[in-house]
Amino acid sequence: MKNLYFTVLALLCSSVFGCAQQKKDNNTALPVSEKIKEINSKNMVAAITAKVKRYDEEPLYYLRIGKANCLIEVLVNDMPVYKNYKLSNLASPLEINHKILKSGNQTVTVRMYPVGDMIKEDYEYGETITQLGDASNVRIKVIRLDKQGAMGLHDEEEILDHQSPTTDPEGEVFAGTGLPFYEYSFEFFAKVPYDLSKNSWGDAAYLRAVDQEVLEQKMLDYYKTFLKEYKRGNEDFIAQQYFQSFYLQAQAYYKTKEEIQEMWDEQSELLNNSTVKPQPIKDYELVFYAQGGVAFLRLKNKEDTYYRNKCAGYVEYFKGDDERGRFFGLYLYAPKKGFNKKDFRLIMA
Repeated sequence: MKNLYFTVLALLCSSVFGCAQQKKDNNTALPVSEKIKEINSKNMVAAITAKVKRYDEEPLYYLRIGKANCLIEVLVNDMPVYKNYKLSNLASPLEINHKILKSGNQTVTVRMYPVGDMIKEDYEYGETITQLGDASNVRIKVIRLDKQGAMGLHDEEEILDHQSPTTDPEGEVFAGTGLPFYEYSFEFFAKVPYDLSKNSWGDAAYLRAVDQEVLEQKMLDYYKTFLKEYKRGNEDFIAQQYFQSFYLQAQAYYKTKEEIQEMWDEQSELLNNSTVKPQPIKDYELVFYAQGGVAFLRLKNKEDTYYRNKCAGYVEYFKGDDERGRFFGLYLYAPKKGFNKKDFRLIMA
């Protein structure tokens, strides 16, 4: 009888601790809303397609960016859209609709840096340049096209032609001459048929007000869990994390089902790659965008342009014999609705 008692007790303990362990394992996944729980890799494209509205006019906004004697970063509404740490220029116009959440004035911010050793590296002569010069210059044209139209070069409508500030009437002497860094902003008006300012990073809680240690830990937990599930090839988990971000992009660009499928295929192509290896999350800094509503763990490495300004959450993998890296755009925000500084949920912007 005594042996039977201990046998039953052992089974009960095993069951209790087994259930507790199972519950803990289930909680390792990132929390999502009830609606997102219904999303998986098989139904995500159809779910987004059903939500995207189409219009008689579907305006698309682009930036044509030219620069000289500087390296640059460009943000739209305080969200990154472009980085160029080379001497060359962007050949094609840059799409920016995914950073335009609704009609109204849109802010473009330009950050300019000296070219450093770029001239020496590209042409094998010259010296290290640590300051911006008189001839440093950025020119940005804002253009508009209609997706429902022909979308040819002659169909472009120029909204604005803006040049970096100068100090002379001829516009030839850069205002930031002699500085190691220069930042300026300008605005343009955009008219779009959608309003994505709610249920997006446009309606984010102010994360700078949160205890920064708490926020950093939540960011790390998100990054680590994301990389772990990506390595596992967990397609349903990854689909849930990208769902809100994909919907915003699909609506902003009026995407068809086929175009949305291409987005998902591009993002999920590595999920079944056995060579994927998540990299340690280290040497990073916590930075903010969208006026403090979006947080990002950014690599501190400023010297190597391959890593400069990249996400601290990334994987390395092989494509054939070539070793490559994929840096994820893990820009995270907390919905303003129901926000609590000590207990909040982070979503991919």
